[in-house]
Amino acid sequence: MGYRDRGAVNLYRLSHYLYKHHAKILSKLVKYANTMIFHCFIPASVQIGNNLDLPHGGFGVVMHEDVVIGDDAIIFHNVTIGNGGARIGDRVYIGTGATIIGAVIIGDDVTIGANTVVTFDVPAGSTIVGVKARLITATDQQ
Repeated sequence: MGYRDRGAVNLYRLSHYLYKHHAKILSKLVKYANTMIFHCFIPASVQIGNNLDLPHGGFGVVMHEDVVIGDDAIIFHNVTIGNGGARIGDRVYIGTGATIIGAVIIGDDVTIGANTVVTFDVPAGSTIVGVKARLITATDQQ
């Protein structure tokens, strides 16, 4: 993974650090740099766990300011996570062009197919696909 592949994540981390340490103006400048350089809109208030992977440099990724993402997530290009503060678990794979809308909870180990529109909570271990998303697999986590 080269510098460009990690650049959007690194700029988000810097913006988030500055935001948490009350350097809001610098934080906004770094966020705008991320938008200009990588075409990736991740507000500093977003909470992201370790090892976020944004293949293709995070091109076209847009997140709402209240989003929370767990560890080891993979988010492909042109993904929108918006409107209301989605909670996304660990080891979640979000395919190209997917849209997550609302205050939904996405469990751990979920795969979201390309161009899927998610408007409901998704249980851990599931795979969902489609423009009107439908659950195609689920595992019982007890």
